[in-house]
Amino acid sequence: MQSNQDRLLSLKRSIVLWMVALLSFLSIPVLAQNTIRVKGRVLNESGQPVPKASVAVKGQSGGVACDEDGNFVISAPSNGTLVVSSVGFTPVEMPVKNRAELTFTLKLSTNMVNDVVVIGYGTQRKKDVTAAVASISGEKMNEVPGVDISRALQGRIAGVQMSQTSSKPGSGMQIRIRGTRSLNATNDPLIVLDGIPFIGTLNDISPTEIKSIDILKDASATAIYGSRGANGVILVTTNKGGAGQKARLTYNGYAGIKKV
Repeated sequence: MQSNQDRLLSLKRSIVLWMVALLSFLSIPVLAQNTIRVKGRVLNESGQPVPKASVAVKGQSGGVACDEDGNFVISAPSNGTLVVSSVGFTPVEMPVKNRAELTFTLKLSTNMVNDVVVIGYGTQRKKDVTAAVASISGEKMNEVPGVDISRALQGRIAGVQMSQTSSKPGSGMQIRIRGTRSLNATNDPLIVLDGIPFIGTLNDISPTEIKSIDILKDASATAIYGSRGANGVILVTTNKGGAGQKARLTYNGYAGIKKV
């Protein structure tokens, strides 16, 4: 009887020793995750700070917010990963790798880029615009092939009437924004190309060079242009090169026959 008790006691001791050894091995990775103080900065693609961006440790709740200059300080595991996010930008993840200083560069979200419209005094998100502004991208406009911009826009923007008033080959279309406003003066809208008033017509601009077209239709949107914007303003933004972009050559050709 005594022998069985000794065996049982020895078995219990063995189990306890194995459990202690197992727990000691499991505690090694936990001890290896040293918490360090990470300082960093969040910038956009232009190198400007992104204020109020959220910084958090992946897999953990909570986090910190950047100040007005895009700076932040957070405590994180040396082998952890930081996740930075901000409204209108694509979230970015970066491993800490025992580094005390990190710099994040956020790129504009493609969904938010499509919601940005051009107004007389800059750009603004479409949901924040209270004035009457219509916008169309160059890619969407070129989905329907046309010999000029006015024909490509015909019937695609509310409040903008385009009609053919001349039978001459190659003649442009008459553009009226919210109808006719004057009996004696001109009713043609003001065309602004890349921020500069354009003397020509829309037909003088190549459709393949256009990035977007924004049409300002009411007085609050056109106020910056004074009396010149009384008939509405058509803002044309063309494609531009940027830092780090490679040169690219494209060609589009259309051919047809017309009979008088």
